[in-house]
Amino acid sequence: MNTDNKNNLREGFHHVEILIDNKPESIKKIYLPLERSDDRIEKLKEKCGDIGLKVEFSKKVKKSPVVEVIESAKQNLKDLKKTLDLNSSTNQTFIVLDNIIDPRNLGAILRTAAVLNIDGIIINKDHCAPTTDTVHRVSCGGSDLLNIFYVSNLLNCIKTLKEFNFEIIGFTEHAKDGLQQIRDGNSALVFGSEEKGIRAKTLEACDIHVNLIKNDKINSLNVSVAMGIAANEVIGVKKSFSN
Repeated sequence: MNTDNKNNLREGFHHVEILIDNKPESIKKIYLPLERSDDRIEKLKEKCGDIGLKVEFSKKVKKSPVVEVIESAKQNLKDLKKTLDLNSSTNQTFIVLDNIIDPRNLGAILRTAAVLNIDGIIINKDHCAPTTDTVHRVSCGGSDLLNIFYVSNLLNCIKTLKEFNFEIIGFTEHAKDGLQQIRDGNSALVFGSEEKGIRAKTLEACDIHVNLIKNDKINSLNVSVAMGIAANEVIGVKKSFSN
């Protein structure tokens, strides 16, 4: 097993099984622990055999299986434009991340986004944590299932989203209004750093500002928790429009 590039390795039964079930084409090889031969390992080995995935037993793998994924180029703003051109849906939900510096928060956001079937993630690559091994591990497969775009100029990206009729929603504890402002259609939900929130220019570019908190005693949430609540609520609001 080549450990030179740990960013191409994913560890754990849950992560490996998610990739096998949902994105087997991204798997280069699966490594199983040499000294383990219980039912779970045997079932995983059988599952790999059924779909023709390569399996190798390794001394370097101690308890949980490890999958090596095929390295792919990171998507950028140009790729985002192509994706939006090809998608005719008028009810997409994107997550925009501005200054998320904690890799565990980033991983948790990606995990939740995958569970909620978010259409795309936009990461401000020069002001956010990179997608490291920690991010992949915390995301439990989410980082490999999502459509992620890394952009260097978030304002240009927001301008592009607006051209495709996205409503840009900035979530901030300083906003006066809540989710009642949300309309039907494409939405991009913007979240800022753990300490300072969304940067001023990014917040100015948002169409509306939303505050999730209605509590006089404490007025902020962990960003990954806020993203989960906000995205779930926005998706729920959109469903109510279609009923």
